[in-house]
Amino acid sequence: MTEREIQELAKNYLSYFMNKGAINAQEFRAVETMWRLCREDAKLAFRVIWVIVNMIEADNNRALSFLGSGPLEDLINFHSDDVLGVLLEAARENSNFCVALSCVWKNALHEHSWLRLAEELPAIRARHGAVLQHSCPADMVSGGLSD
Repeated sequence: MTEREIQELAKNYLSYFMNKGAINAQEFRAVETMWRLCREDAKLAFRVIWVIVNMIEADNNRALSFLGSGPLEDLINFHSDDVLGVLLEAARENSNFCVALSCVWKNALHEHSWLRLAEELPAIRARHGAVLQHSCPADMVSGGLSD
């Protein structure tokens, strides 16, 4: 996939969740493509997620929570041993990524993956400070790492 295709996929994926109403076929295909990538190509899926995270405004917790409770959960479940270190490093580097990673659901992950996130992510969140005090929507808090 070219950089231009990655950017287009990221834009369409984000549009799918930001449009409160009718969606178009490109946006729906973007969601399907992300679903497939998270299962079949961890490196490319991470690259697209990174691009999406950097397209999102810092206060758009809705979009970040969709990334956490969708592609990031899938990526962790299908490739945890290969991606958890990279995802935690990305969370250290980027507060938006940290918010998204904080929105994964405990019940959606394998226990060993959840335990690692639960052990490492709170300290990463604390380093980002006040930006992350209320990072996930209220309905995500009980299952995610936001509390």
